[in-house]
Amino acid sequence: MKTVTVKVQDDHVESLAHVKKPILAIAELVWNGLDANANEVKVTLKRNSLGGIESVVVADNGHGLPDSEAVEAFGNLGGSWKKNTRTTRGIKRLLHGKAGKGRFRAFAVGKVVRWETRYESNGHVFTYEITGHSDKLLEFQIGDVRSAKGKKTGTEVEVSEMQKEFRKLEGNEAAQEMIEHFALYMSLYEEVKIKYDGVQIDPSEAMESRVDYELSEIELESGGRITANLTIIEWKNETSRKLYLCDKNGLTYYDVPPGIHAPGFYFTGHLKTDLVRDLDERGLLIYEEGYPDLKSVLEAAKEKLREHFKKRGIEVAGKVMERWKKEKVYPYKGEAKDVIERSKRQVFDLCAINLPKYLPDFEEADFKSKRLSLRLLRHALETSPSAARRILGEVLDLPEDKQEEFARLLEETSLEAIISASKIVADRLDFLKGLEILVFDPKSKEQLLERRQLHRIIAEHTWLFGEEFNLTVDDQSLTEVLRKHLESRGREMAIDEPVRREAGSEGIVDLMLSRRIPLPRADEREHLIIEMKRPKQKIDGKAVAQVREYAFAIAEDERFRDVSTRWTFWAVSNDISTNVRKEAKQQGRPEGVLYADDEGKMTIWVKTWGQIVNEAKGRLNFFQDTLQYCASDETALEYLRREYERHLPMCLSEEAIPIGEVRSTSRREKAREKVQGLFEG
Repeated sequence: MKTVTVKVQDDHVESLAHVKKPILAIAELVWNGLDANANEVKVTLKRNSLGGIESVVVADNGHGLPDSEAVEAFGNLGGSWKKNTRTTRGIKRLLHGKAGKGRFRAFAVGKVVRWETRYESNGHVFTYEITGHSDKLLEFQIGDVRSAKGKKTGTEVEVSEMQKEFRKLEGNEAAQEMIEHFALYMSLYEEVKIKYDGVQIDPSEAMESRVDYELSEIELESGGRITANLTIIEWKNETSRKLYLCDKNGLTYYDVPPGIHAPGFYFTGHLKTDLVRDLDERGLLIYEEGYPDLKSVLEAAKEKLREHFKKRGIEVAGKVMERWKKEKVYPYKGEAKDVIERSKRQVFDLCAINLPKYLPDFEEADFKSKRLSLRLLRHALETSPSAARRILGEVLDLPEDKQEEFARLLEETSLEAIISASKIVADRLDFLKGLEILVFDPKSKEQLLERRQLHRIIAEHTWLFGEEFNLTVDDQSLTEVLRKHLESRGREMAIDEPVRREAGSEGIVDLMLSRRIPLPRADEREHLIIEMKRPKQKIDGKAVAQVREYAFAIAEDERFRDVSTRWTFWAVSNDISTNVRKEAKQQGRPEGVLYADDEGKMTIWVKTWGQIVNEAKGRLNFFQDTLQYCASDETALEYLRREYERHLPMCLSEEAIPIGEVRSTSRREKAREKVQGLFEG
């Protein structure tokens, strides 16, 4: 037994012992076997009684590692015989590794790595073991050499004491990654056999097609030009798309996202250039696109991928569309009239070929259902592309009688009108939920500003106070009357403009929303005036006195005194004092009315946000039940951010609650808890 110490910096070895995916570490061990001229490599996942991976064993039938080379091979990054050659010993296959990094990458999977190697010398086979531990990456224990039974040579590597569970090492996805990783190498050497967790790796059987391109005259950031090659493989089974980085012979070292959209295609790209091998040997490949020269080559490869799949998409779509035209379900008639319509059809064709993927029963559907679905898809793409899949799914899930009702409805109105009407109701429900968060939850209530936030939001939702107020418009003359009256009383009020304090800072004081209600006759007017108090400020006797003062003074203004005008005043906050509640609850008039003149021309109301929200919900109940739509904290926050991001308090900002959490179905409960925690904390 002897100990070998690696002659290299600790931090360099530690960086090698980390890979972004464990499957790459296993692939490195397979490459080691292939570099030893193995024809067969077998990867076995050993499991414990609970089904978890206990260890990974990679066994090959290569020539093994003679003990005379062990000290130099494990004591340096790179075996001496590999430094000046690109082919293996004996049968001269392409050599993948030259720096000896594979043995260190194994520690990304397990804490203990043990090599048992068998080699032939002078007609006899000998064996010994080498062991390393992640706690001492620079040390390897080399065991004593002994005679081995039989004549088979090769190396078995066992990685144990797993760093974590590594579920991604199991299943069809892992096997597919191994197929992709070794596809080009195994196409060069058909005698090579690789088995992964019981699955025979066979790239030729898994391939749908293969195309090779030359990428010539790629201009590098560092100066000069190079030529690279790109192989695009389409696979029969679903795969996570990747762009594999290979040397010029197709030996894989790394992978990155392909950076393109190609709906309906399962593919990998294999970029081949010796720049990849050079960067790997220098330890720079881990920086991926951050390395300038590699970035240039990657961009050229991605552009070729886009070009290729654009052509493939049109080719595949064309065949499907011809079949649909024969079935008379295609939603366009005749030839395209111009380039715009031709472009629309191309977009439709590229999306439509994926319908069977999202709607498994589409191809088995009857003629009417198919034709309706394709008409809906066309309309959705021309008006709201992101909603196309959802619309189609909902429609095809309808019972047959409901589909017939929907089809008849489309004869009388447009899909756009139906969606718009439904959206109005859904948006109102989301807004009501969001308003409750704004004015009731403690943290928002403390931070909420009247003029810059609450006023700006409520001004666009006067339907809150009744449908008769839904069509209100700005009335500048009324605003000026309010301002004139307040100035005569020596008071400040924010009405559509900021009010500056003496020091120059912007002041937030009591405010009013002034709106005019359009009436059928031009000589008639009706005005809605709303005074909103801070959510934490009650409507008390003083506030009521102010509202009365505004109401009587404005109604007597010379611009309105002799015209047919009706006035509605609202005083709104979160709470009302006991005395005001009693005053607003008088026999003979609706609850909440503080004053109503005999002619019915002036009414002053006092209400809480709770009452207003509940009354608005009541008016929407029928539509909510019909739509089967339930507003949540998530949909409410998303609506408020989408429509009023600039007017929200900080506690509802993206920083407080990331929009990704709000939108993610798997995190909805966590997002709700976080919303509640912000307001309770």
